[in-house]
Amino acid sequence: MATWKLSNYHKKNAVERQFWRKDDKVIIREEGFRWGTWYCESDTKPDVDLKNPDGYEVNFTDYDWELDSMDDGCWGEIEAGRNTTEEDIADFETAWDNDGYDGVEALGWYNDDTEFILYGPLQLENEDTGETWNGDSLVEEESPLLSDAEIDEMMIALDFPEEKPLLTDWFPVSVNPVREGTYQVLDTELEQSWPFESNVKPGVWDGKTWDNANIVKWRGLTEDPNQ
Repeated sequence: MATWKLSNYHKKNAVERQFWRKDDKVIIREEGFRWGTWYCESDTKPDVDLKNPDGYEVNFTDYDWELDSMDDGCWGEIEAGRNTTEEDIADFETAWDNDGYDGVEALGWYNDDTEFILYGPLQLENEDTGETWNGDSLVEEESPLLSDAEIDEMMIALDFPEEKPLLTDWFPVSVNPVREGTYQVLDTELEQSWPFESNVKPGVWDGKTWDNANIVKWRGLTEDPNQ
């Protein structure tokens, strides 16, 4: 039978929840710890959701977890339970701050029950083999990066505009285009204000001549749009 170790993966996520009673009154005291460690014996890997989105109540599981340690207490809170007055809370806090368990027990309170809860991602380790699993790595494994094809499909579904092809530099009209087609051109009337986009006109090259005799500069696409 293997020994399994369970602990919180991120610090300050182990909580001890104490229920203190006196007659028909209840006070609840919570204390937070940086680390909590538990062990159990099992032939198979304990079925624990290591992502732990809602908190893992160690006392209420199918496994007989035994507390090893709750280390480095870092905060404490006291809240009113059933039939408890503000005066009860104030007296309890003062007694606890002064003398801990002995102080509140001297007031007639007794610890009726204690729960242990681990929050956030958990870490599980097989003490015999050294194998370790943690909730953080599981989240990463289940959220892979999108492939290029998936990104393309998503952009189409969201109706993103296609990326515009890059344009060449401006060429003087003395340099002829390689391919027939429509280009962006500047004519003599606009030469002084070049290269502002508002002054760009379309011009057609038929392989021999331009459709506008006044063209002084032209530019086109860096890639064939039909490929």
